[in-house]
Amino acid sequence: MATVKDLFKNFVHIGQRTDRWNPKMRQFLHGKEKGVHILNLEKTLERLEEVKKFLAATRLKNGKVLFVGTKPQSALVISKVLKGGNHFYVDEKWSPGLLTNFKELRKRIDYYLNLKSQFDSGEIKKYTKKEISKFKKELEKLDASYHGVAEMRKKPDVMIVLDAVINRLAIAEANIVHVPVVALVDSNANPDGIAFPIPANDDSVKSVRFLVEELLESLK
Repeated sequence: MATVKDLFKNFVHIGQRTDRWNPKMRQFLHGKEKGVHILNLEKTLERLEEVKKFLAATRLKNGKVLFVGTKPQSALVISKVLKGGNHFYVDEKWSPGLLTNFKELRKRIDYYLNLKSQFDSGEIKKYTKKEISKFKKELEKLDASYHGVAEMRKKPDVMIVLDAVINRLAIAEANIVHVPVVALVDSNANPDGIAFPIPANDDSVKSVRFLVEELLESLK
């Protein structure tokens, strides 16, 4: 079980500059230091433990989780911790409609998988060099959007967002289709629409990785 000391050692308490804060985060702040907001780690720990219980209950129901983190720090954590695992993720680009228009986007994902299969099997060689070049560029674009959700057959049961400011569209879509959102919320974030906000530094790889690993413990 994590402690306030663990959170402090992993820089979870360091917020954004005071001139970039969102007043809706006031309840989660401890104070200021050298022009930077300091997050209240007791509240972070309280929210973290609440989320872990929720995720443990989700696991018992065989619920599926989608992680979203497209900021470089978040994407790096996903590549180190989540790739090759059992969870869905978006780490490069959020595709508008991934949740709100999933049936249509699933067709696009199936096309991506078919195209990828043709390259993997060598079947793509039946086309001309010009056509292969065109398909390769298309595959690279599709891969950026769909490689982490290729096996997702329905909307997830929970979405975990690692950068709530950048991925606001993902949060909005989750709200529309009634998917509960867990999110790391830095001092510049808007916690509205987030069922389980965890006040935390989302700019530090160390902070994000520590929290993701804590959450994953509840999903094992």
